[in-house]
Amino acid sequence: MTVRAAGLALVLLAGLGSACTSGGPDQSRAGASPSTASAAPTASGSATPSATPTPSLPGGCDQLLPFTDLDHALGRPLFGQSRYVLGVAEPKIGRTGRVTCQYGLAADGRGPAQLEVGVSTYKDADSASDRIAATVAALRANATSQKTASVAGQDATMIGTKTDYNLVVAQGSRTVAVTLSRKLTGVKLDSAAVAVAERVLANWGR
Repeated sequence: MTVRAAGLALVLLAGLGSACTSGGPDQSRAGASPSTASAAPTASGSATPSATPTPSLPGGCDQLLPFTDLDHALGRPLFGQSRYVLGVAEPKIGRTGRVTCQYGLAADGRGPAQLEVGVSTYKDADSASDRIAATVAALRANATSQKTASVAGQDATMIGTKTDYNLVVAQGSRTVAVTLSRKLTGVKLDSAAVAVAERVLANWGR
């Protein structure tokens, strides 16, 4: 993957290991190392997954959240590398697919991400809602704040911890999880999380 040239903003739970294991919560965690199938970054700036995502899931980070959309959502450019991670289906919890995108990674692609977005599809809306509830319960263990918000007309939950700020929302049989690192400066985390989630839902399935 390449760093975006000056003037173009390059962008960045869930990639959380527990989120990708059987029964794990559907959340993102910036900087976590997902245990799902993934691939090394290519010179084009996007990773080639080791499996093919279902037609209902984005095939790359540029489909999930284009850089221009991310810049507008954050209200500032986010430089660094990005990584696409293809998750797996989890029939036991009704999950039919998952992908995660990490943005704002270091030049070597390692270390914590400044932003991570995970999207999942489920067999039905009830299964998606159940995963949101499980995610909220898991996040509350280390929460320092919690509040609700509206994302594309859907009720979302936002939970802050000492290290990051998380938003999870379900829309029908799909879910979106957004995690922003508290080290991301110049960004109002709560409004940015809502803006990112809304743009993901708008782009996903175009």
